[in-house]
Amino acid sequence: MTAGAPSVATVPVVRALLDEARRKNYTAGALGIRARPEWPGAGTFEHQGVPVTVVPCVSTLAVREALRQRGPDRWLVILTDRDDGDLGAGVRSHLIWHRLRTPDPWDAVQGRFAATALDPALPTVPGHRELALGLLACTPADGGWPPAPGGVLTRDHALGSVARRHLGLPAEELTADAVLRWTAAPHTSGLIADLRTLAGDALTDAVLDWIAGHLGAAAAPVRQLLRRGQGGDAVPLGVVLDTLLQARAGQRADDVVLAREALVRLEPRTGGAGVPPTALDAWATQAGGLVRRQLESRAEAAAAERLLAEADLLLAEARATALAECSALLPAALPARLARLAAALRSAVASSPAETVDRPAVSASRLDDVEAAWHAVQDHALAPGDPRVTAFRAAVRLARWLALDSTAAESTLPALHRRHLDVDAWVDSAVNDAAAGVGEPELGAALAAVLAAVQQRRNRHDEQFAAALADHTRSDRPGSPAMLLLEELLPEVVLPLARRTPVLLLVLDGMSAAVGTEVLADIVARSPGNWTEALPEGQPRRIGAVSVLPSITEVSRASLLSGELTVGGQDVEQRGYAALARAHRLPGAQLFHKKPLDSTAMGFAVAGDVGAAIDDQSGRPLVTCVLNTIDDALDRSDPAGTEWTAEAIKHLRPLLERARLAGRVVVLTSDHGHVVERRQGTQRSAPALSSARSRPDGPVGDGELLVTGRRVLKHDGRAVLAVDERLRYGPLKAGYHGGAAPAEIVVPVHVLVAGSQTAGTSLVPARPQEPEWWVGPVAGPPAAPAVPSAPAPRPRKTAAPSSLLTLFDDLEPEPAPAPAADSLGAVTVASATYADQRRLAGRVTVTDQQVRQLLDALAAAPDRRLPASAAARALDVAPAALRGAVLHAQRLLNVEGYAVLGVDVDGSTVRLDEPLLREQFELRA
Repeated sequence: MTAGAPSVATVPVVRALLDEARRKNYTAGALGIRARPEWPGAGTFEHQGVPVTVVPCVSTLAVREALRQRGPDRWLVILTDRDDGDLGAGVRSHLIWHRLRTPDPWDAVQGRFAATALDPALPTVPGHRELALGLLACTPADGGWPPAPGGVLTRDHALGSVARRHLGLPAEELTADAVLRWTAAPHTSGLIADLRTLAGDALTDAVLDWIAGHLGAAAAPVRQLLRRGQGGDAVPLGVVLDTLLQARAGQRADDVVLAREALVRLEPRTGGAGVPPTALDAWATQAGGLVRRQLESRAEAAAAERLLAEADLLLAEARATALAECSALLPAALPARLARLAAALRSAVASSPAETVDRPAVSASRLDDVEAAWHAVQDHALAPGDPRVTAFRAAVRLARWLALDSTAAESTLPALHRRHLDVDAWVDSAVNDAAAGVGEPELGAALAAVLAAVQQRRNRHDEQFAAALADHTRSDRPGSPAMLLLEELLPEVVLPLARRTPVLLLVLDGMSAAVGTEVLADIVARSPGNWTEALPEGQPRRIGAVSVLPSITEVSRASLLSGELTVGGQDVEQRGYAALARAHRLPGAQLFHKKPLDSTAMGFAVAGDVGAAIDDQSGRPLVTCVLNTIDDALDRSDPAGTEWTAEAIKHLRPLLERARLAGRVVVLTSDHGHVVERRQGTQRSAPALSSARSRPDGPVGDGELLVTGRRVLKHDGRAVLAVDERLRYGPLKAGYHGGAAPAEIVVPVHVLVAGSQTAGTSLVPARPQEPEWWVGPVAGPPAAPAVPSAPAPRPRKTAAPSSLLTLFDDLEPEPAPAPAADSLGAVTVASATYADQRRLAGRVTVTDQQVRQLLDALAAAPDRRLPASAAARALDVAPAALRGAVLHAQRLLNVEGYAVLGVDVDGSTVRLDEPLLREQFELRA
């Protein structure tokens, strides 16, 4: 600044000079500033409690007059364009410092930051004076700016301090994610406007440029948005760019043209035609990544959904809504992807002749189309929270099942019982999810088509099961190790187990095998590390039981708890249970029904006497609780529409927690299952009903079956039972039991151990029990029968209870099928590099076959990723042992530490880097 070109003094500059005077121990006096003799603001104000008067003086005489009229104990600020020589020594002697001060705002800024030096990048940029004035104008009144590190005021420190103080930028290290999250905050545009008003355009634009600079390649276009006050569009526009850039790089000519036109329309917002493609790519990647991370955070999900809704609007403004399906983020893309999946499902399912209903009904190519469309739905970031996705996940699972051969290996009851536990119970669970439906007619039609094909097959299975049940009951055949008769469950499984370790038996009245799969999955998934499913030693699959007939509480629950065929209510159950426990040398066993379970004091989730019994491991080795929620739902609520979790069943979660703390094994079972009313059935009137699904002997019509034998405890041992789940004899309810469908007859038995501790229990951790089609795409040709042969029936024993055979006998599990010789897993394990790795790894627990199976499953999986359950299935280990098995597999596959096999950040999804595998093991692509 030259002597002939004085500048305009501003309030921040004046205040800064007054502060400097105070630091020199001046408390009042006359301050002379060489500046233009003009002052647009108020002539008087206060500075730190001291009055200040500002007087512009156009001449030396005016300066003398101002000095003559100044008052005591106040500041007088004289603004004049005269120089020190014009004023003379006499006038200057009345001024602080005895001279005029030439205001340099950077000196003042330096003082405000307690700096001893300035970064040359600050006072040499164009418009630096306005920048300094802006810094002074927005200096915080409550303590000033944070001191400059090392005494040197840098551009980063100055502009970053303004951004954090006035624009709400986070205090931590600034990343691209943090910048974009800041642009999307609702208050950001208002803060920027406030800063412009307070500090001017020069500082505001400099701060915005500095902030945008943290976006790397995307800095230039986002900087322009921020300067124009459109920073709130940065994330939505980035998501739209991601969609358009993908479409432009695609193979569909129409999409390419539409994307190019849309990008041109957006150029006024994205910085014009001169913005390099790398900038747009970086912008799109950063915006998409931020929104995905926000969607995964419960605290930020709502904000992410708001941004995505804005992105939908921007895409519509660009007249490119037709390209929404290309996006894995835009809300408009999910309905489009669901519609594509619905079309694939409708094409996949075709009617099969009745005589071939168990043969594959979905071709491999059609199923591939379904899997591709389903993968696109799963890949969408909003899919996890959309209820339609739950219904379509079930439909995809059912389509996979329809692509398999479901012919039973045998027509015996044990074989069909096994089929229901291993397969059809999971089918029924998926049917419940799909049957809930969706609002859109087109999507609903696809679900209905799948359900119709499933119903045809399930009807055949129900008929086969009921026929085998009638034959088995009439012939009075015994149970088998995996298919107990219900009255055998306690004496042959539960009581022998309770003699080894304390047991909590939970009888969930009315729980079908399908509901059991859901309840157990929820318990294990929501309490990782707390509960692990276990199986009786020698049993490769879950065991189950066959309900007493008719499958009603009066006969089934009494027989279950008494250990013998009997009929009665709670009094009969109590007496029979006590006698059974005494006979098995467990006199302290205790049974609790609904009333004592509900008698909880305020503040306690478990009733006092129930909790005390569970805690008493030595005196009460077996505690049994009957939970009625599921059976009650058949009368009063909606069992099909209920998500059967541990929380959905009254008392279940707190009882499980109390058992875990007490170190008890938990056995979950029921007395019978149920079928669901879907408003598609008919009522067939009959006299003297024992239930809505059972009646006395008489003419047998369609959908019915006559059962006879000693296990038929109603109607003098001869009863007609409904087989068709749509047939009922009584009034309309939410669900029924008493019939002969496997959903009513097959009683699930689930065993849980705390953590994975099975020592001393004669239990072993369970391998994954889900069918292959439940977890992921069906691998290999679907030619083999879906159900293995059942073990040979065990002869019934008539000895005393202490001599009864139990299920804790060794049985050989089914051998795993050998993988294809040219599969990825097979060629990897056969390679020389793998042989070297095997030698170097030392002792590892996984076998070559397990490694082959894991690699082949990963090679067939979308994105070469497997969820924990699928990975455990591929490795043939219990879920609790998955982590250790993966670590050992990594020792064999991760050559020199390169991550061929890894685990995602969720800690459970196993992933394969196939190109790296092929490179490390020298495999041909």
